[in-house]
Amino acid sequence: MLFIMAHKAGETLKKTLFLSALLILLTQAFVFAGQYNVYTPTTYKQIEIVQSPKNAKIQGQAIELLVDYSGSMDKWIEIAKETLIYILPKIPDTSAVALRVFGEYNSLTSSFAYTDSCKATRLAVYFKKNNEAKLIDALQKAKTGGSTPLEFALRETVNKDLKGVQIFTPDNKAAPVQRKKIILVTDGYDTCNGDPCAYIRSIVKSRPDIQIDVVQLGSDNTLKCLTNQTNGKFYKIDGSRQKFETAFEDAFNVPRGTVSSGKQGLQALPSSNVKIKYEQPAKNNTQPAVQIQTSSPKRGYKFIQF
Repeated sequence: MLFIMAHKAGETLKKTLFLSALLILLTQAFVFAGQYNVYTPTTYKQIEIVQSPKNAKIQGQAIELLVDYSGSMDKWIEIAKETLIYILPKIPDTSAVALRVFGEYNSLTSSFAYTDSCKATRLAVYFKKNNEAKLIDALQKAKTGGSTPLEFALRETVNKDLKGVQIFTPDNKAAPVQRKKIILVTDGYDTCNGDPCAYIRSIVKSRPDIQIDVVQLGSDNTLKCLTNQTNGKFYKIDGSRQKFETAFEDAFNVPRGTVSSGKQGLQALPSSNVKIKYEQPAKNNTQPAVQIQTSSPKRGYKFIQF
């Protein structure tokens, strides 16, 4: 009898030790996952995670849109989405556009959480032709409200996104000038003790292929150093919607007036995932309200970015 009781007690102890060890492993796995941005199946359904391919061959211009999603950008993100609806279909078919966001809202309850708000940046859409629907969809899904890790986001853009991009001529030969443009849209400066100007100065000789245009919302001129170092253009908006639209037209090299003329009629995007709904303007507003409705594709490949 005593033997049986001792045996049962031993089995109970083994089970307790096993469960304790399992709990420790699960806890460590959770921490590991948080450090390296590993995502659950629920996350996959909520957001598309992409990884930069090693190489991309583009027979035209490579343009990466780098957008600030810090807390004060709410208004401008909405205007950017409405503006790009008219601009993106007008760029040359040979050009390819990518999107990287930074400064997103950081929350463990959101679909995309960062363990360090000063590393809050991700590649949302990689370079591809005629991908305006994906770009608008990605701009719609990202959430504003975080810090502004500008230098870190620039490093990720230059060292990861643009590193493997090759520009080819229409006859499929390597272009003699490998010009890759970054269009930075921001209303502030680095809030994570970074120095984007010093970083760009340190790489400009080794990376002559990089050109940075800055769409600066507000009165600050600090980031003009980025355009000076890379032969880019600096657009100072000062709160004007019209200046913002014109800056995007110039940066994407489409004719001025593209946005205003596009608003005269309905603009349909070539994708079932993005629907544009136009409403009558309010009495005190001359612009029609634009509602962008998106739905995630039912299936597709998702990649984890480490």
